Amino acid sequence: MDKVMNAANICHQFRKLVPEIFKDKEDPNAHIDAASFKNETLVVNVKNQGWGQEVVMRKEKIIRELNERVGKEVIKRLRTQVNQK
Repeated sequence: MDKVMNAANICHQFRKLVPEIFKDKEDPNAHIDAASFKNETLVVNVKNQGWGQEVVMRKEKIIRELNERVGKEVIKRLRTQVNQK
């Protein structure tokens, strides 16, 4: 799979995974979104630092679940950035 398609697929899989990982939170997709995937790093936009902490606390599970969904270990790191759109 070429890099652009792979990145798009990972971002898509992340968006599908968010409601499952954050099922105890109301409407997590309104506060968390995949920004990009490059060099084994998934960058996640969050609405504020509180949501950033929520993502960081679940980082290992998110990476493990996404790698399982895409069928290989392509995501090694996850970082958040506050994006107040």
